Amino acid sequence: MKYLKLVLFAFNLLIGLAGCTVLVLGIWLLWEPSKENLLNLFVPDATPHKTINLIGYCLLGLGFTVFTVVFFGCRAASHGSQCILATYISMLVALIITELVTAAVGGLLTFRILSGLEDRLIGKLDQDYGHEPTSDIPFSHSLDFAQYKFNCCGIHGYGDYNGTAWWRDAQISGNRRQVPLTCCVLKNSEIKNTESPMTIVTRAFNKNTEKPWLNPKPKDETACQVDDKEGHDGYRHKEGCLNKITGWLQSESFTLVFLGMAMAGIQTFGIITSAFLCRTIRDMQVD
Repeated sequence: MKYLKLVLFAFNLLIGLAGCTVLVLGIWLLWEPSKENLLNLFVPDATPHKTINLIGYCLLGLGFTVFTVVFFGCRAASHGSQCILATYISMLVALIITELVTAAVGGLLTFRILSGLEDRLIGKLDQDYGHEPTSDIPFSHSLDFAQYKFNCCGIHGYGDYNGTAWWRDAQISGNRRQVPLTCCVLKNSEIKNTESPMTIVTRAFNKNTEKPWLNPKPKDETACQVDDKEGHDGYRHKEGCLNKITGWLQSESFTLVFLGMAMAGIQTFGIITSAFLCRTIRDMQVD
């Protein structure tokens, strides 16, 4: 029975570490604005910051729930009480069901979002990006952020801007820009990884952190806007953003699904160990 208790303590330690990971992810979502900037590309009918906050608070709630379960597990292992063990097993079963359902729903939502994403983005870019009468400002800022973050331009490439409402406005205004400034190689793009923990910590103490995607400063704007491919080579991003933003969403979704599945697997072993410990205690009492 001593070894079973040690094994149960070990499983609770692993579950506790998984709970810490969930808490960190929740805090990360609440403090890191890039998730909100990109999310608007996928959920146009919802308020991005509310969606992000909801996901973040759900992760925080799940993390604290995991710690509650770990507390009961440690008490069960130390006291060897069948009643506490039964409560612990019931909590683990409920937690596993919640995690598996959440992982399944997350995977299905990701598939549904991606299924019509390409056509929607092309339509939004053509009609709404940067066009004053009908401008969708959140979408425009989100696409600018994606172009800045992933060093890309347009949906399939920089040619997507030809003939759009934004392009026509540029021709009428006289600036003759072929692509937005966020498609250019920028001077103010020192922060390469806008999602790193250190960047989040820095942002917490510095509220005036520059946002290059809102105030882009090209290395050479004239060269960036040249029609000739060789002329703007090295000054304009040429790859489209579609594959990069879909890859980002798939990666984020896979991380959450994998974390949920991994936690469920660890907790399943915790249930098995608890059941063996409960049976051992019962047999000792009978003897």
